[in-house]
Amino acid sequence: MSVLTLQPRLTSLIQKVFSNDKLAHAYIFSGEPGVGKEEIAFWMAKQFFCKHQNESGPCDDCNECKRINSLNHPDLHVVEPEGQSIKIDQIRSLQKEFFYKGVESDKKCYIIKHVDKMTVQAANSLLKFLEEPNGQTLAILITENKHRIIKTILSRAQMYQFDPLKEENVLSAFVNEGIEREISFLLSRTTKSILNGKQLLEEDWFFKVRDLFFHTLQQFLENPYGAIITIQTEWPNLFTDKDKQQLSLKLLSLWFNEIVNISLKRDIGLNDKNALLEAYQHHFTVFEAADMMELLIEASGMLRSNANYLMVLEHICHSWLEYIKR
Repeated sequence: MSVLTLQPRLTSLIQKVFSNDKLAHAYIFSGEPGVGKEEIAFWMAKQFFCKHQNESGPCDDCNECKRINSLNHPDLHVVEPEGQSIKIDQIRSLQKEFFYKGVESDKKCYIIKHVDKMTVQAANSLLKFLEEPNGQTLAILITENKHRIIKTILSRAQMYQFDPLKEENVLSAFVNEGIEREISFLLSRTTKSILNGKQLLEEDWFFKVRDLFFHTLQQFLENPYGAIITIQTEWPNLFTDKDKQQLSLKLLSLWFNEIVNISLKRDIGLNDKNALLEAYQHHFTVFEAADMMELLIEASGMLRSNANYLMVLEHICHSWLEYIKR
């Protein structure tokens, strides 16, 4: 996926900053995991060094851009946590690099990943560095938790808040990587992060989820009590932590939303499950499917309040069974 389509609002702002020669010396990129912060940080670094910028940003073809793409640019420095934190020695080493003139120009750029994980000593050392920028420097500080960054650093950098990715962009990203469309659609509707989606695909976990999910949906029509046993015995073995349990509720909410869509003759994403959706239409009106979605929002809140997962599932199954048995 193109960087420009990941965060069009922010890339447009960055392009205007360069074209108007209004570049600040430090920026904070804040947002959820997997929304393009690192990609756009390196894209901005390329634009900073690129000799042949155009309306779309860096040319991506000059020597400067190519070396940044290969993480081999002598005047670009990347810092990330060693273990659980960024330590003062890492910031001191960075400062030492910046006391020298750039290898090929006066420009130098540094990117700090997970800047919120700096120790207090490292943060204070960075603060002094930000207060006294040396020459043409660009700092890009990346965080998923800006509230853990000390206020004095926040006040000395421009804040760019990254938007959650649009569902269609996430869908396109997965499809373009060769992931089957049904899996891509389910991922795009249950996570707004490409990174999180890729993690869910590791060890075929999400494929197992997909198979169990649709098996349960079919079973609820043919043998609802058997489906409840499946939910009680097999779902907890697959949805083993709070995040995965929340994902299971998102999948159920997605299913009932698809029932609403097909009932109102809207486009649906699960085209291969058209027959199953039509079978569910016989049991759920639009309003009843919407009621189930409301129930799932309530169930999600129960999980966030540390309710037992099995109890939450039982709460859902009780209403589900009433509609199916009619």
